[in-house]
Amino acid sequence: MADALREPLVNGRSLPAREDGFPVLRATALRPVTVDFTQTKGGDEAARTSPPALAEPGDLLVSRVSGSRLLVGEGALVDVPPRATTFPDTMIRVRVLPSLADPRYLAHLWNSPVVRRQIKVRARQGGAGIYRINHRDLAQLLLPLPPLGEQARTVSLVEDHLARIDATTTRTRKAVDQADELISSMSAQASVGRLSGTDRAPGSLSAAGTYDGSLPSLPASWRWTRLESVAEVTRGVARNSRRQWDPADVEVPCLRVANVQSGRLDLDDVPVIRLPEQRARAARLHTGDVLLTGGGGRSQLGRGWIWEEQLPHCVHQDHVFRARVMGQQLHPKLLAWHAGGFGRQWCERNATQVTGLASIGLGKIRLMPVPVAPPAEQQRLVALLDAHIMSLKAACATAERAVAVADRLRSNLLQQAFTGQLPHAAPSLGQQESSL
Repeated sequence: MADALREPLVNGRSLPAREDGFPVLRATALRPVTVDFTQTKGGDEAARTSPPALAEPGDLLVSRVSGSRLLVGEGALVDVPPRATTFPDTMIRVRVLPSLADPRYLAHLWNSPVVRRQIKVRARQGGAGIYRINHRDLAQLLLPLPPLGEQARTVSLVEDHLARIDATTTRTRKAVDQADELISSMSAQASVGRLSGTDRAPGSLSAAGTYDGSLPSLPASWRWTRLESVAEVTRGVARNSRRQWDPADVEVPCLRVANVQSGRLDLDDVPVIRLPEQRARAARLHTGDVLLTGGGGRSQLGRGWIWEEQLPHCVHQDHVFRARVMGQQLHPKLLAWHAGGFGRQWCERNATQVTGLASIGLGKIRLMPVPVAPPAEQQRLVALLDAHIMSLKAACATAERAVAVADRLRSNLLQQAFTGQLPHAAPSLGQQESSL
């Protein structure tokens, strides 16, 4: 690659942020192929007397550090910056001789398996799990550079193919988002009786010192009550960093706020905690417990889902509440669906905000208004929604597989393009898939 360089590779500068200085690109500005100039922060006014390196049209900006070996060394092309913009010291600027390389050809080549494999081999892991690559590594990359006319033809074909793949991927992802929105809407409406006929009565509930807002009307056979009337609500365990290590303690998985999502539990990364055996036994989650978040972003409070013994002897931390329905008064799914709709809005109104983080206390969340339907109607609604949600999730799974196929097609396309195997005609998505 060194022979194709117009000038030496250049690092950006570490500049203190100021709104009145040169804008500095953020790491998130390196999008596939081109740089996103909306992703900037303020620079340093003093840099105007000692100008930093600027991003200019035709430059390739490369990520110098990343927490992932798969992402370090990613490159993006500078098209036309809206104004003079510099780049941070976490990026390297690459400028090539225009007589040897078309910048758009280089940008696509850089994100192809041909170059990505070379970067992956050269990336080194430093402290804190951070991967790095330097100027010397980049200068040693081997770039297939056909004549400029062939480069232009390759760019035209690649961008035509990628446009087709991207359009299909965008439509598919939009369909998945719409399915998720439909699931949320259906479950929220079912929990307040919107799928249970038209005979409705205005919602009412005795005041309890909370901001309940206007309660939705319910079918005549339903009633509003407080969460503490239908469920035992408890806070989880707190880490005690000062507690001395005790060999008699037991190690158990402990769910954090990040593990409790709306309508699902994310159990890919569950930390463990050491507790006295008696405390671990008392805090253990049981099948049917509804987990609700009590800390984090204000709009995310109250989200949650149902525990179904996915992990043995699991407990939950103190920013997650456990609601255990008493006497089968309310189906856990209806409670979880309600918490994800009306409940989240109620928690947002009743939350406490401190330095950017919101929380809701145990005493407050116990007062959340909850609708209760007759037992037979509860069973009907759960069966109805389960059937619809299962169908929608099956469709989403098919769509996600299609997105994964599109990602493989993109990689396969770029591999073919920069090894001289790219067909002249743009095949359909189905034809490309069959060739994988």
